[in-house]
Amino acid sequence: MLQTRKNTIRFLERKNQVLEENYHLLTDLYQKNEHLYHDMNHHLQMIFHLAKKNGTPEIAEYVNSISTPINELSDMTWSGVDIVDAILNHTVLDAQRKGIEIDVNAEFPKDCNITSDDLCVILFNLLDNAMEACQCFMRQTKTPPRIEVTLRRIHQFLIIKIQNPCVPPRKLFGIFPTTKADARHHGIGLHNVREKVEKYNGSLEIDVKDDIFTVTAMLFFE
Repeated sequence: MLQTRKNTIRFLERKNQVLEENYHLLTDLYQKNEHLYHDMNHHLQMIFHLAKKNGTPEIAEYVNSISTPINELSDMTWSGVDIVDAILNHTVLDAQRKGIEIDVNAEFPKDCNITSDDLCVILFNLLDNAMEACQCFMRQTKTPPRIEVTLRRIHQFLIIKIQNPCVPPRKLFGIFPTTKADARHHGIGLHNVREKVEKYNGSLEIDVKDDIFTVTAMLFFE
């Protein structure tokens, strides 16, 4: 009787262990897919723009048909690097439509090991956060906001600095709480950015002072 009870306990313990392992596996898979989905539309926008620019309208038409509506991007040159200019043009157009002023000062090293997809994730997510903060700022203050975007090469480092006004956030447990309606998905973008920055042995710093939110990413390149 005692042995049977011990066997039952061991069986239940093993069952709980298997369930816990599968739970963690499913959670990891879900999070990876969620991060991928979060950035996929940004990648599609860049494919669309580059396909149009390089004379492959069939690709542009296909991407446009499977993605959410894609804004027509201007061909203004900011840095001379296609992917950087495409991202900046997209953001400038979006900002203009929403009544947000944006100032861009961009210089990007052409020959470096920072890949286009990593750069797309970093820039789009940081700029998306700035745009969201400005919209919240406008709703609460009725004041036209301004975003300042700076990309600079300093020796073997790429510095990406974005400043925007914000409604002063209150840190909870060291984390800035979201102002977004979909709070469940908030933070995915910044998490993705941090992963990409650390891939290049870089750092990500966030600071709020005098109602100005500043995020600075520093990436080492070869």
